[in-house]
Amino acid sequence: MLNSIIEQFKLVKDFRQSQGKRHELWGVLAMIILALIKGYVTYKDIANFIKDEEDKLIKLLGIPWKKSPSYSTIRRVIIGISVKEIELVFNSIAEKFYANKHEKDWIAIDGKALKNTLTNYENEQQNMLVIVSCFSQDTKLVIKSESCESKHSSETKKVRSIIENCGLSNKIFTLDALHCSQKTTQTIIDSGNDYLITVKGNQKKLHNLLQTLTKTQKPLTVDQSKDNSHGRYVIRNVSVFDGGHIYHENYPHLKSFVKVERIGFRGNKEYNQTLYYISSVKLKAEIFAEKIKEHWLIENFIHWVKDVIFKEDFSRIKGLEVAGKMSLLVTLTLNIYRSLGFLSITEGKSWLGKNWEKILAIT
Repeated sequence: MLNSIIEQFKLVKDFRQSQGKRHELWGVLAMIILALIKGYVTYKDIANFIKDEEDKLIKLLGIPWKKSPSYSTIRRVIIGISVKEIELVFNSIAEKFYANKHEKDWIAIDGKALKNTLTNYENEQQNMLVIVSCFSQDTKLVIKSESCESKHSSETKKVRSIIENCGLSNKIFTLDALHCSQKTTQTIIDSGNDYLITVKGNQKKLHNLLQTLTKTQKPLTVDQSKDNSHGRYVIRNVSVFDGGHIYHENYPHLKSFVKVERIGFRGNKEYNQTLYYISSVKLKAEIFAEKIKEHWLIENFIHWVKDVIFKEDFSRIKGLEVAGKMSLLVTLTLNIYRSLGFLSITEGKSWLGKNWEKILAIT
């Protein structure tokens, strides 16, 4: 994957003037990606890595430079390059390596607000950048990623835009309750795909209707599982009901709805939760149970990793566009790790600790 990324970097238009330019843009970006693979996320750490590995980087990348780019060059490139260019590189690479483009797959879609971009947090004019990602449950790759500013747009609008222009088919999109709306579900259906969406208080009438129907209808299928790990004991009951009894004008394509009950203990505290989902497909309870659980892989595999391992929320790179570009480059790095078979980024970093140069030979 890395070699393909470099080829895409070579297509990016350089924003700098030719006069006085010592380093090709693609080479600087390639070095930045290699630094991110090693876990370096600040300008200083990236520059130090490049300086320490200068001879090896120049040789491996086949660059006719006598000296590697400086701290100021790295910072200037990250600040100056267009976020649209980075999105284009990311989405082009993701499309190339996503093997399930026309095959059945479940795609979890979720947005992550970059806390380090929050401005005017004390008043209603506050603004921050939101990164929306589409995560393939099958391949564990982020196959689409775009950003929006909360003040000028919304996560729901960005999600609909991504779905409209994704070029995907035969997929089932899984989304949280924020996206339970007529506009979003119709957009998914019009795109030739299906959905499984959480229903909560933002759709009060629909939520109450589902709650009532589960008391009078017999479920089509039921699945039960137990979780006895990490100091908890929880029984999860998943029941699937026929959606043909719901005549809701906003959801004419609804074929089934799902009730998920979680009962047990987390530590010494009792735990009792019931959630409802609507879907445009009718499947067995065991399948819905698995896919509802796997929806949250986007949180564990993407959001958690970016916060805990790459320290995204605490990054000093705080400008809206700059933070967005770094976030996309980090996501690109995660895709490189996953394409190499590392589900655990910590294990991947450990393996690449002394072998980072081999990545150019195996991707």
